[in-house]
Amino acid sequence: MSTDLWRMTTLAAALAALTLTGGCIFVNAQFTLDPDGTQHARVEAGMLEGVGEEEGDFTAQMGDSLAEGKWQALEDEMRGQWRVKTLVGEAGPGESLFAPDAQPQPEFASTTHLLSTEFSFAMPLPEGAEMGPVTVTQEDGAAADEAPADEGEGGVQLEGMDQALEGMMTMMMSSGEAGLHFSARLPGEIVETNGTIVTADRARWSIPLTGPPPEMAAMSAISRLLNWPSVGRLGGELTAAGRWDLVPALIAGVRRGVVPDPVVADPTAAALNVTMYIQALEILTALDAAVGPEISTDIMRTLGLGGTDVDAARVAAIAERLEGMDLSAETDAEVTRWLLGRLGGN
Repeated sequence: MSTDLWRMTTLAAALAALTLTGGCIFVNAQFTLDPDGTQHARVEAGMLEGVGEEEGDFTAQMGDSLAEGKWQALEDEMRGQWRVKTLVGEAGPGESLFAPDAQPQPEFASTTHLLSTEFSFAMPLPEGAEMGPVTVTQEDGAAADEAPADEGEGGVQLEGMDQALEGMMTMMMSSGEAGLHFSARLPGEIVETNGTIVTADRARWSIPLTGPPPEMAAMSAISRLLNWPSVGRLGGELTAAGRWDLVPALIAGVRRGVVPDPVVADPTAAALNVTMYIQALEILTALDAAVGPEISTDIMRTLGLGGTDVDAARVAAIAERLEGMDLSAETDAEVTRWLLGRLGGN
């Protein structure tokens, strides 16, 4: 019997190594960022009962990666036939859960905008990570499929494995829980990730212990937390300018991320370009009526009318082009021509 195990270095290696040294079937690492910058983490390793009973084997594997005084080990618990070891950690704003030289480790950042705050999570995968063959051998020491890799190249040979332990390894590797599972919960709503969104504010990544290594260079996610006081302040300015009718469009546009949202140091003191917002919201309202919110969102983003770097002059130019134009009629005419062409065979 032979199988390939993707082996990583430092923090990730400590987790992956548990599959061999501690009989681990799964590792779940959950990271949470609070709006004020406080970080929380929970790392679980499930081990087959009776395998890797050495006290502290989990914390010993990860000890060099953890920031001192930020973590505590919980009591072991049984989940069916698996003994689960758990570490929980917390670090305040500006602090880290991991030692400075621990790589890779989760990286959090935030950017303050006028109408929202953007939060990001990134955890690079190790540079130069390679597949290392784990060669499982029979009682006589003969490899079932292939020779073990040389020491230092990521290869590990498990000699003298009896049939029962070999069966346990097979079960561990084929379990639906097996592998490294990471998740990140960020404030607000996740708007971009290369993982799987499991709830509005949480993304998840699963890295199998067998098979080829993942293609991504890093796990990443970005979220947006709306700044409702600033939205309310802008809504008040629109009302004072006699454009209370645009307030619903403002709320919808902020939620969709398609209105100007520049980076500012202090949203409460930032100047508001009310004229630009009136023009941008008029464009959004016209597009929504013509083609619906989904296509309208794509158009606003393509035109560069939403997000961080919005040119007020460009907004004004596009708004001017729309003056006097019946956008719905133009769209309907295009649809009619398309249908006639399709039905007519042209």
